[in-house]
Amino acid sequence: MIMIICGHSTVEPTEEGWRVLIDERVGNALSFFPGQTLFGVEDKGSKRLFISSLKLTPRTIYYRVFLEDIRGSLASMTSLFSEKRVNILSGGAFGFGNIWVSEFIADFQGVDSDPDSVAEEIEEMGGFVASREITELFPKAFDLTETYRIEGSKKEKLYLRLPELPGKTKGPRSHVILKAWPRIQALFIDFYPEGEKLVKITAKLNDVPGSLNKLAGLIGTQVNLNAIDELHHEKSAGVWTSYGNLIVGTLKELREKAEEMANIFTFEVEPLGWK
Repeated sequence: MIMIICGHSTVEPTEEGWRVLIDERVGNALSFFPGQTLFGVEDKGSKRLFISSLKLTPRTIYYRVFLEDIRGSLASMTSLFSEKRVNILSGGAFGFGNIWVSEFIADFQGVDSDPDSVAEEIEEMGGFVASREITELFPKAFDLTETYRIEGSKKEKLYLRLPELPGKTKGPRSHVILKAWPRIQALFIDFYPEGEKLVKITAKLNDVPGSLNKLAGLIGTQVNLNAIDELHHEKSAGVWTSYGNLIVGTLKELREKAEEMANIFTFEVEPLGWK
């Protein structure tokens, strides 16, 4: 089950402004099509756009919960939302070793309970809410006042047309990192001006609890992690792709650290737009 899809792209100048090429994986996951109108807002104080085909409200909340794989765990979770009269807009789960990872998109509109108190009750049940790279989205007040248009054709790459770049980003050699949440048709576009040491990291892990945390810890020693997603190729191992900008040290040092970690089978890191 796809939780989050990440990709990398570039910014191109046009006669009317700029356009951002949409990574094929991201575009397919969000079902983008030529001529589609999207809602969006610039995240003030940053170089980020939030785009969605839905008009999300500040009361739309995302939960990711890790549950012990025993009978009744998922039922107890959904019963809690029902008791609070919280409407589950979407939900699903996938197995990770002997753990079930469940996700919920919940609508708290008109509900007395607040998202944090529900999270506390979930923790008391034995599950725990996790995954910071996703929950940075929620809860957050979105006033999606701007409209954007997807252009291109089925035979060509899709792109998003922009009159100007957010945060006074300088093009045309800017790079972007795309983070998509297919269930809610949401997309973050982070802009990085020329000179940023962006990197793409691909790692194949031993698919056991703790491997991903160790990978994130390794990356965090030198890289400001921006996005991470997963593509399973084998039952016993998963391939994870992540993006971020190199803050300290060299790529050689990062590779050497990865070679010393038992749960990392392969580790590749490549610079994006710099050497």
